[in-house]
Amino acid sequence: MEKKLSKWEASAIGLGNIIGAGIFVLAGTTIYDAGPGALIAFAITAVLALTIALNSAELSSKIITHGGLYSFAKETMGDSAGFMVGWLRSISYSIAASAVALGFGAYLLSFFSLPYYFVIIAAAGMIAFATFLNYVGISAVARVEKYLVILTVAGLVLFIIVSILYGKWEVSRFTPLAPMGFESIIVAASLSFFAYSGFNTIATLTPEVKNGSKNVPFAIIFALVVSTVLYILVVTGMLALMPWQNYSISADPLTNALHFSNAPVFVGYAIAVVAIIATFTVTVSLIVAGSRTLLQMSEDKVLPEWIQGRHKDSPRKAVILIGALAIVALFLGNVQIIALASNFGVIFSYALTGLFVVILRHRKVKGEFSSPLYPYVQIVSVLLSLLIMYALGVRAIYLGFITIIVGMMIYYFEKEARAKKPEHINQSSNTKNMDSNPGKVQN
Repeated sequence: MEKKLSKWEASAIGLGNIIGAGIFVLAGTTIYDAGPGALIAFAITAVLALTIALNSAELSSKIITHGGLYSFAKETMGDSAGFMVGWLRSISYSIAASAVALGFGAYLLSFFSLPYYFVIIAAAGMIAFATFLNYVGISAVARVEKYLVILTVAGLVLFIIVSILYGKWEVSRFTPLAPMGFESIIVAASLSFFAYSGFNTIATLTPEVKNGSKNVPFAIIFALVVSTVLYILVVTGMLALMPWQNYSISADPLTNALHFSNAPVFVGYAIAVVAIIATFTVTVSLIVAGSRTLLQMSEDKVLPEWIQGRHKDSPRKAVILIGALAIVALFLGNVQIIALASNFGVIFSYALTGLFVVILRHRKVKGEFSSPLYPYVQIVSVLLSLLIMYALGVRAIYLGFITIIVGMMIYYFEKEARAKKPEHINQSSNTKNMDSNPGKVQN
């Protein structure tokens, strides 16, 4: 790169991913699933996200690549495991971009009275523009996002203030705590985790951040702490503004809550504008992470080399692939279904981060950051991940297993194709086989 990102720019990209995905799009659906228990759901996923963030921070300080979780798996457990994690992550990034883009379309069209299919058209158009911005290069992404994230945070602060003034702070708005039972809280947690997954975007940028092994762990934890505080305050405000029974599966819950509480009209418009900005920044960040994962997999020769298509600071062909998949995923269903489908790959890969840390500790690999309370943090991260994955539901798990099977087929055919190339024989003494021992990490 001509110019590397600062830790604050990396934090901005992570915040841009985290904040818009959860609050503006899915917070209302978690309230619909669990009632006031949505607060507990967000607290549970905050704990899980913190443990995974600590794992990711340590891993990113020891394994310096574009691949994020893909590279963490590859360098600790070998190419086969790395491919499967990278494949699931890439698909999840694309599907997640679709869910967030639907939120963009819903907030944009909240200014008009148009049929739902216009939401899909607006979402597809925004994905196309976000893809173009990534196509131009990561420097342009960082310059745009660090300003847009400031507006997003300011908008959420405005919403919190308005909820204090116009909300009804009555016991009935926050009780019963689990009207649909404790299991509904776990289901809501499985959905709300979608909101916290943005910190891994930062890990994919480690080589492009100044002193990445030190600044990326800082950016990961900083982004998570800020977003968690905002999440809890905003969900509390939503419950005060509108009874939990009135929430539904909607991609624009904040404006719905403001309209119900008769808050000033200009506030609703302001929040809608901020939500449009936030969902845009998330989509951009997801395409950043997905394209960098594909880039690293191609460079590691587990995906075809043509996927790279690098031009300065943009893996252009990988960017186009992620953007195209995101547009196709718009037709999977409503925002809840799409988010749950995305979460399978996210949580499956995150469940392994604790194991990756244990492996690197066993190898005595050193880095700029080490997770505290080892190995208890790692044990909690694995157990909570498994619990949340179980709560995703049959449809999400079904789609996840289909994704795994397709990925295994691609991996097999690519492995066979490379084995038949003449240069494979000539370079066999210098090149690892597809299932060889893990590669180098930072010492």
